[in-house]
Amino acid sequence: MPFVYLAVIALAYMGDRLVKNWAAGALVTEHGGSLPLIDGVFHFTYCENRGAAFSMLQGKQGLLITITVLISLAAVYFLFFSRRKLPVFPSIAIALALGGALGNLYDRIVLGYVIDMLDFCLIHFAVFNVADACVNIGIVLLAIWMVFFEEKDKQHAVYRWGAPKAAAQTEGGNHDPSDSKEKNEDADTAPDCR
Repeated sequence: MPFVYLAVIALAYMGDRLVKNWAAGALVTEHGGSLPLIDGVFHFTYCENRGAAFSMLQGKQGLLITITVLISLAAVYFLFFSRRKLPVFPSIAIALALGGALGNLYDRIVLGYVIDMLDFCLIHFAVFNVADACVNIGIVLLAIWMVFFEEKDKQHAVYRWGAPKAAAQTEGGNHDPSDSKEKNEDADTAPDCR
């Protein structure tokens, strides 16, 4: 399902770009850089962040670009090139985080800073952007899958990590056809646990 992952990456990236373009344009020129959506609770506030998500690591653009590129390459590998494919849910989570990471990477390389605009002023939280939200939601979804569903997916999926179970069993060495026959006979007598 690579096209689905590409679509998630593209939607996250384009959604982030659209909101950032609006923030750098109309939010600044027509609203003076701040537009209360719910007064005193949530505002759109134009900010230029020269650090990481939520304003951490200020002024470390070279380090942040390097880290983002390395993590993005790892995500691309797991989504599109790894022999052992992840199930759909964690793959979509990775794609969402990757789309957000690419959105902020573009800003860092082209502008030298990241445009932020989502301001929860009620709790005095750091101003962030759509890309930050995508990265964090993707990471949380991936963590939920790893904690609650990874073992179940490994044990019960028809395709284990993208490869049929029979193929996964023979990956480690030579396959003896008689082993498979014995396993099939055992499987016929085993109770169905689904």
